[in-house]
Amino acid sequence: MKSSKTHTAALVALLALCMSITLLPYSAATAQSSKSQKFQVKPQQRTKPQLRRAGSGYKIKKGTEVAAKVKKLKASNREVAAALKLFEDKKRPPKIDSAFAITGTLSRPTAELFPAGPTLRKASFMQSSGLAGTDVELIFVPVLTLDMEWQGTVISSLYDSTGAIVGQYVAESVLVMPDYNLYAWDEIYEAPVSGGVVLAPIAEPGMFTNIDIGIPLSQQQISREMGGPNSRGAIRPVGTGSFQGGQAVIRDWANCAFGWCGGAGLSCVGTDLWSADVLASSCFASGCGNYAIGCVWGTIWR
Repeated sequence: MKSSKTHTAALVALLALCMSITLLPYSAATAQSSKSQKFQVKPQQRTKPQLRRAGSGYKIKKGTEVAAKVKKLKASNREVAAALKLFEDKKRPPKIDSAFAITGTLSRPTAELFPAGPTLRKASFMQSSGLAGTDVELIFVPVLTLDMEWQGTVISSLYDSTGAIVGQYVAESVLVMPDYNLYAWDEIYEAPVSGGVVLAPIAEPGMFTNIDIGIPLSQQQISREMGGPNSRGAIRPVGTGSFQGGQAVIRDWANCAFGWCGGAGLSCVGTDLWSADVLASSCFASGCGNYAIGCVWGTIWR
């Protein structure tokens, strides 16, 4: 009897071992599949345009300095106030203390590109200015930060050599990292703020227009077909025949910046966050930082 029980126990143990060996690759594949299919967003086509102005002095700022600046802008700037109030009204307060900034300096404009002299053209729905900016600042105020996903407010400012602001663009934005094998980010949602009002999201091919910003994308109904039919309430990507006034300039900036990164972003594999610490790391700063500054001119500012 004892021998029979021992034999049965051995068979059970052997069966359990076989099942674990069989299921282990499946479990790993399932976990990998879950991560890779988290967003089901096809990577946008990145370009490497000729930079009209070179960037230098790339730097990442975070902490109390940036938080204090955001709070000051919230109190004095109606665009920033409206952008942050949108989330406060939804009971999704922006994480101002976690805000960070990308800063740098632009070279002088190329004279032949501007026959009438250097000019600054703001986003298409804003008025133009005759001043040329030299210093760049992009502030990212998060509302939601997850793996391969960032949602919040972007504040882009351009300063002249005296430190005076010559242009500012504020927008609600959703950034995603479609490919976990490559550290490169795409913007899929951009709602500009103008006149103290958060405008409707910009409609361009590949962009989504009804994201409930501040809620994880995995909890929203996202269509897997970029041009296909969607059920009521689904996040709808925009087809090639549908455009709205304005241009998704933060999206253009991201595509340009990571287009210029080339293989540099490969060394950032292993992280899937959009954060100050990652952007300040050597894997990004050395290969992409100053390109990210140069890309500001020609995308956000022109």
